Amino acid sequence: MASFLLSECLEKIFLNLLEYPSVNIRVYTSTKDLYSCTLVSRHWCRISTPFLYEYPFHHFRHLSYPNITYFKLIRTLLSCIPKSEIEQIILSNFSIKQKLYYKPKSLDISTTFNYTTFIRGLIFSDLSEPLLFFYRKIWLPPYIPDSNNIKNDQFSKISIPIMNHLVNFLCKHCNNLRTLEFPFRVQNNKLFNSTIELLTNKDCVEKSKLSDLKELFYINRSNEITLSTKDFYSTLSSNISKLDLLYNEGINSLEKVNSLSQFISLQKNLRHIILSEPKYGSMLYNIEHYNIIFNSLTTQNESLKALEFKYLSFSGIDEMALNSLCSLKNIKELKLYNCRKIDNNLNAWAKKLTILEDFEYVAYYYASISEDFLDQIIKSSSTTLTKFAIKFKRSDNQQSIFQQIPLYLNLLTYLVLPKVCPDELISIFKSCTKLVYISVKLSESIDLSWGENFKNLGKFIPKNLQRIHFKDIDKEYMFNSNALRLFFKDCKYKDGKLKYLRIKGKLILSQDYFDVASEFGIKLINKRKLY
Repeated sequence: MASFLLSECLEKIFLNLLEYPSVNIRVYTSTKDLYSCTLVSRHWCRISTPFLYEYPFHHFRHLSYPNITYFKLIRTLLSCIPKSEIEQIILSNFSIKQKLYYKPKSLDISTTFNYTTFIRGLIFSDLSEPLLFFYRKIWLPPYIPDSNNIKNDQFSKISIPIMNHLVNFLCKHCNNLRTLEFPFRVQNNKLFNSTIELLTNKDCVEKSKLSDLKELFYINRSNEITLSTKDFYSTLSSNISKLDLLYNEGINSLEKVNSLSQFISLQKNLRHIILSEPKYGSMLYNIEHYNIIFNSLTTQNESLKALEFKYLSFSGIDEMALNSLCSLKNIKELKLYNCRKIDNNLNAWAKKLTILEDFEYVAYYYASISEDFLDQIIKSSSTTLTKFAIKFKRSDNQQSIFQQIPLYLNLLTYLVLPKVCPDELISIFKSCTKLVYISVKLSESIDLSWGENFKNLGKFIPKNLQRIHFKDIDKEYMFNSNALRLFFKDCKYKDGKLKYLRIKGKLILSQDYFDVASEFGIKLINKRKLY
């Protein structure tokens, strides 16, 4: 019966199963449900397959290294390339003696679809020869004779050319790209120039494949210097002007700064920008470069709604750059990830952030952000903030932030905090009545007696709170199963909506805790922290 559903109906169903790639490259997007739909019938397969292959490489971004499934994808995409083209690559890289003994298998490989035409998002990344060799049984076309017995030195002569040809083939046949991601090192080889040329080449209607691009990622995972980095944005400037999101990682020269600034200025409706330095820092970091980039943001002051800064230092920011940040009047999302020197000199910027809905600050260890800046953020956006997340090691003298939250942030639905004591958490629960999710670390001091306070904590829990995450619970004296029962009882007595309690730390909960949670229909998750 399902096979007779109208195509339009099925498209809407499959669209809801499609997980659009997250900006966070560590987030996994599953294709399991969509893949299952391709197996129902030919009709379902024809409708669902284009959705499945829209962002084929994005589903592997969370992996440190490609896995067997990734190379199965490579095999599928290679099957779209005519057999004669692959054989020509092999023969052109073989010696005269090898050519004489080369006898291809008489296999006629035909694919159900030309999968490359479905692609809306591309990620260009280098595959190392050891990985290609290790997975050769998976991805090499089956018509290549004795492919499993190819020696390493022979293999390197054909594997890289085949991969390069695949990249060019994808660029040539994909259309209407929405998102494009380049790792920094791609520009160090000749492949970069050919891919850019294919992607920017205009057809008969004077429209390149990148004309409607919405997301561009330029990611640097090393401190390597190349002379061609400035060419990336200057080459694309005449083809891309409708971006919603721009991610740039790494600025290593004044030429690139000027190229990037001009590229930003040419965008017509940039909504989200992410500026980052490499994770482990760079000897090339220069605040003067970012002063120039910040100045260019004024060209997008009407459209920009989200800012993310990663591994940047604001030490040395000049007055013009600060004024530029202050001019961005429509910012609703601000994320500062391991940024340094966010001092009181940035308070003027915090005062201008009056419509923030989402604020996040993350530091590896102690905060490198002034309490005055955080206090000002809280006060400035008190009528709009619904998500507030700060993650760092709390020092003993940090009190103000935890006092300001219950006073000003009554609209919060999502809250993440470092270490809190019982009085602070109770005060937050009393005032932030709209909370749906909270993640906190309970202070470990025995004198604070969480065991006693935990029994009464349920009396103050917001009615709409559905998920609680207690982090770094390492001691048994924090609360026992009896205290947990009283906590759950009060939650349910108030018609609370609590569904999940996640406890992470060294502490391994006994079965008593899970039995208590089961009594009240609450899912208890105990994830042990490994050291």
